Amino acid sequence: MNAIWATTDIETIKTLALGVSGAAIVIGLIMMKVVSSIIGRVISLVIFVAIALAGYSQRAQLTDCANAVKNTTTSASSLTTTCTFFGKDITVKIPQPSK
Repeated sequence: MNAIWATTDIETIKTLALGVSGAAIVIGLIMMKVVSSIIGRVISLVIFVAIALAGYSQRAQLTDCANAVKNTTTSASSLTTTCTFFGKDITVKIPQPSK
């Protein structure tokens, strides 16, 4: 699993976080149809909205991490940095824009 995280780039991880958010919303909507009691619906909705927000906030943190590195570098080569994704430190390759 560490090898997978070590070779991912920032766009892949941002897409993954967005996918987690979207999947949580879709599952939450499906659960609203399946669960019949109002209390169960409310609890399910709160849980899946929390998962969606967590995924989106992680995406924003990764973007901020990548932007901070891009702003401080002057090298034309690819950089690597360590960011936190759901509490796990991962090494992310950040490609530099073409000049």
